[in-house]
Amino acid sequence: MRLKSRYFIQYILCVAFFFMVSCEKDENEPEKVRTLMVYLVGEGDVTISNHLKNNIKDMAGAWKKGYKGDIVIYYDANGAAPQLLTFKIKNGVAEQEILRTYDDDLNSADPATLQKVIGDMQSLYPSDSYGIIFGGHASGWLLLSAEARSIQSDSFWDNPISRSFADKKFGKGMDIREMAKIIPAEGVDFILFDACMMSSVEALYEFRYKTKYIIACPTETQIQGFPYSDVMSYFWGKGADLERDLKNVCETYYEYYNTYNDKLHFGSIALINTAELDNLYNLTRQLLCGRASEAAKIGSSEVICIPWTVNRYDMFFDLRDYVRYMSSDQSFRNIYDKQLAKVVLYHAFTESFYNNPISADKYCGITTYIPLERYDWRERTAAYWKFPWAGVYGKDATE
Repeated sequence: MRLKSRYFIQYILCVAFFFMVSCEKDENEPEKVRTLMVYLVGEGDVTISNHLKNNIKDMAGAWKKGYKGDIVIYYDANGAAPQLLTFKIKNGVAEQEILRTYDDDLNSADPATLQKVIGDMQSLYPSDSYGIIFGGHASGWLLLSAEARSIQSDSFWDNPISRSFADKKFGKGMDIREMAKIIPAEGVDFILFDACMMSSVEALYEFRYKTKYIIACPTETQIQGFPYSDVMSYFWGKGADLERDLKNVCETYYEYYNTYNDKLHFGSIALINTAELDNLYNLTRQLLCGRASEAAKIGSSEVICIPWTVNRYDMFFDLRDYVRYMSSDQSFRNIYDKQLAKVVLYHAFTESFYNNPISADKYCGITTYIPLERYDWRERTAAYWKFPWAGVYGKDATE
């Protein structure tokens, strides 16, 4: 009898110890609410590759504070095989851990690669909620095929102070229509584009059913990218808190570049509510349907255009200013502004961009292409009609 009592007491002590350890673990390891998937492409460009590497270091530096989630990073460095990375806390400091190394010749600008990598990330860190960061070269909706690149000057692609999603090594970029198809249909709460020109309405519209929020820049972005050491704590909110936190990401980004110690300091940012993009499309169609030929004759100085370092205009116009040009009806303008406010939850511009003055109240945070027909834009305009947003003119996107 005494023997049984001794075993019973030992059992009770083991159970108590188990619960004590479990409680301690729960206190030290917060509930995981999200997996942050990061896709960084630096192959073919040693400058941006180095800055992406610095971004990872900044993420790790902030990670030691501890967040309610997991992080998995795909990094395709220049001249090296792509790898999957994560952070592990050792002695209170986050250290990089290599999870997987891919073939050296893997093309990160291929949608099949993106699909494989996202699948690997989800297998390693499954979650009910995901956030995605894309870092690298991009140019909004514009196609970056070899043919499209051939009509641009070399300086357009090789600007050393901005990161503009293309892989130079393979001479092409990922078509955003194909890119959007790869994004999981459920569970992605936000996408952050640390890349140029991705707050174009044509690009945003492609992702409208794949995520709740998008953070993107309507202009080029500086090659340093986002200040990850300052914004990492804002990627873990849920519900209404997530919208608040993503606004904080945008505000932090703006303040960072507004006070950046450089003579060419510049920055723009926008937070997009994708649930309202269909309503914006329908309202825009009311105004523009059947007016493509009228739009084709607009001069570059008649609608505000986002400035470029190499003065390449006529590609990214401010959406609100374009609508105001096409409509003199103040009632319609007011309705459109209210809808824009539902779509663009936050936006900000620095006072200048490449030394060109910018008045923030003249920029709405979203750009659009105007289907011009001047001789040097005909090829681009022909490609534009194949994008779903082009349906605002009444043209079939499959033409």
